Amino acid sequence: MIQIDYREVNGIPYAEVVDASLKDQVLPIVVFYHGWTGSKDRVVTIGVELAKRGMRAVLPDQHLHGDRGVRLIGGEIWEIVANNIKELSILKEEMRQRGLLDETKFGVSGLSMGGISTYALFNQYPDITAAASLMGNADPARFAKWTISSVWMTGATQEQCEALEAEIEKNKAFLDAMALAKHPERINGRPLFLWHGTTDDKVPYELNKEFYETIKDEPYAKNVEWHETLGQGHIVPHQVFEDVADFFQKVFQ
Repeated sequence: MIQIDYREVNGIPYAEVVDASLKDQVLPIVVFYHGWTGSKDRVVTIGVELAKRGMRAVLPDQHLHGDRGVRLIGGEIWEIVANNIKELSILKEEMRQRGLLDETKFGVSGLSMGGISTYALFNQYPDITAAASLMGNADPARFAKWTISSVWMTGATQEQCEALEAEIEKNKAFLDAMALAKHPERINGRPLFLWHGTTDDKVPYELNKEFYETIKDEPYAKNVEWHETLGQGHIVPHQVFEDVADFFQKVFQ
């Protein structure tokens, strides 16, 4: 039977999904991050798929989301991604203190904003064993510029668009520090699963595929795999969740 426990550490609420018969054992761990305006409860499905395959899924509510309060006005995404970078070590230490951590079997994953966070975390944490980014982007500054002419800015005035562009330029160094695209060698042979729907209008398929094409023949990217679904928009099909769970199971076996 799959068990879902709700816990909190240092002000970070998270759901832990695990096979009840294995809950006290040291298992491979995957931290999975939800998307913009989402919550831990909205990604329980992937947690269940991971748990069914003998892993422990940790699903945190990100900053300003879920039990941490939704107070979004639209420009907080990079604050949230940066906060995820800071808080991953807290979640990992929580697993270590509870005697549940195998340092060699610790993965991260996420969708949309969570997929963007996954890239940033993989860039910052060389001790992450493997990762899976779903409809993410490895270059925050470039993605931020793309949003100016996207559905995200529907109804915005030219003045608002120009202000956003100026803000992006002002914070470019901050955004580039998170960008795996700026330091792809940091992949360092680690397994990385990438998925995108080809008609995504929220996070562009084209930019993500371009990143993959740029790195795919490099030795450090030998364990990077690309998956896409033709005609799929900004929603992750359940089959992809199953594929991600299979990917981690294979990596951690």
